[in-house]
Amino acid sequence: MKVWPVVIDSTPAYALGGPGDSSLLSAPLGRELLVSALCRELLQVSGDVPTIVAPPDAAPGYRDRISALAPGHVTVVGSARELAHVLVPAETSDLLLFIDPRCLPARGWNLIDLVAQALETPGMAHHLVAYAADVGGTLEYVNVDDEGLVRSVHRYFRPVTWPFIVGVAACLVPVSSGVLPLSALPASLFDLREHFVSRGVPSHDVAIAAGAFDLNSEDGMLAAMERSVLDAVAADGASTVFVGSGHIVDPSARLLGPIVVLEGARIEARATVIGPTVIGPGASVAADALIAHVSVGADAVVPAGRSLRDRVWCASSGASIDAAAAAAAERRPASFSGRLARHGADAVEHAPSAAPQVAASRWYPAVKRAFDATTAAVALVALAPLLVLTSVLVWLDSRGPVFFRHTREGVGGRPFGCFKFRTMLHGANDMQRELKSKDKLDGPHFKMERDPRVTRVGRWLRLTNLDELPQLVNVLVGDMSLVGPRPSPFRENQICVPWREGRLSVRPGITGMWQICRHDRDAGDFHQWIEYDLLYVQHMGAMLDFKVMAATVLTLGGKYPVPVSWLVRPGTPGPVVAPTPSEPAQRVLSRAETPVRSVR
Repeated sequence: MKVWPVVIDSTPAYALGGPGDSSLLSAPLGRELLVSALCRELLQVSGDVPTIVAPPDAAPGYRDRISALAPGHVTVVGSARELAHVLVPAETSDLLLFIDPRCLPARGWNLIDLVAQALETPGMAHHLVAYAADVGGTLEYVNVDDEGLVRSVHRYFRPVTWPFIVGVAACLVPVSSGVLPLSALPASLFDLREHFVSRGVPSHDVAIAAGAFDLNSEDGMLAAMERSVLDAVAADGASTVFVGSGHIVDPSARLLGPIVVLEGARIEARATVIGPTVIGPGASVAADALIAHVSVGADAVVPAGRSLRDRVWCASSGASIDAAAAAAAERRPASFSGRLARHGADAVEHAPSAAPQVAASRWYPAVKRAFDATTAAVALVALAPLLVLTSVLVWLDSRGPVFFRHTREGVGGRPFGCFKFRTMLHGANDMQRELKSKDKLDGPHFKMERDPRVTRVGRWLRLTNLDELPQLVNVLVGDMSLVGPRPSPFRENQICVPWREGRLSVRPGITGMWQICRHDRDAGDFHQWIEYDLLYVQHMGAMLDFKVMAATVLTLGGKYPVPVSWLVRPGTPGPVVAPTPSEPAQRVLSRAETPVRSVR
């Protein structure tokens, strides 16, 4: 088996006016050019020389320029016929690996795992994709009829129900799928992915775990440059990193890092360079120029006295830029202002929000976890006879498993299996939608008088709250805590976005403020559910946990409501929450970010 790497190059609009209209592969990122970094990544999965597909509008000197940037490491083709000629020796057991650097994974391509998945599922195409960044944690589609009346609202959450793909970084396709020969060069991997689907090739999308940079946009390139410069400076231990040889830096020039200067770069008298900035090989910053947060391309020239900020600069001379390109070069990226790269790809790709760290009691999370695990272990041993007896009663009462395992969302939206003694007939979940019209609650949870799905033993277990005892296993393994918001499935958590963000920032609990403080049960109390969950997250601490557990015992599991003022003094502010340390600034792939859309 052999992997044939094919890289699709392009010329972004912001690169117009560069030497030969600079291609994306010639962009400097950190200590090297993008083409060099990509060739190094490909060596992990293939010993073959990568084939570079030239942009459709490539300048006449493109082949020589790319070959000079990566001597002996690439083969350049400019047509589908040339690519077909390169791939003639490919056998049916081989794999074609197409790469599009416009969608650049923030933390490496991880091609080894992609190839490993392809070997496990032969005959299937695997696509490395980037999903759209969320807006406020969610995206809504409002469905209306021809009269403009709202019929339904569909809300999408990352990563549970998030189908919005905005970039394809790589496609790994078996030759045996019959995709050769390609009738035309793909303009993007989006097109190639659709081509494979139209040919009936089974496909599997693999999410880029840490997000991706959109190098087709100027702000995306700046974000990738910023991350790479910060990484290079951190690894080198200096504020300014010089790579290679031949640098000329005038003694009167002022450099304020982090900055990476590649080989042959020149910084002339009184020039000021403010980082994060990268100066490409052979580039020149002329006298009295000022650049801040700029990616200067290979062989580019920043004119004397010029001021640049938040830009990708590829122009080699003012004369080489036509009027249209000059107008584009003078503007700042429209999407940059105040937003460039301030969304960490790692944070965006993972779910809702990280757990808050209470600055006033940094010992509290560790002590809480140790107490939970110890108490759960002791309780499981002490209650073992009761658990066995209850299991026998459930088994004798009705057909089905003794324990009910339901998927709930834990910290950060991570799903886990929540255990309870089964209190309903087997298949009760499937009956809930049919009974929805009899629901007495005002929120997404469900409750009705004399629920026909509840078994005889189940009614007794619910009255005594003994059905919750198996959740001690969830507490022991760390999925839950003794005290916290009620564990809920995704279906219930999607109703209120800020509430979801807050309650999923901590471990769910067997008991909590809602269970012991709620007092509008008959009227439906979703509003109280939201209020008490967020109140607990805001005030969580050892004393509050102790009060909630004591109240749970004294009220027989919340049979009688406890005034909130007994737990939290009115007007008392919550603990100071320390902000989560931010990742190096970066910009991830995103579509037009419209929170609400109407669909007829």
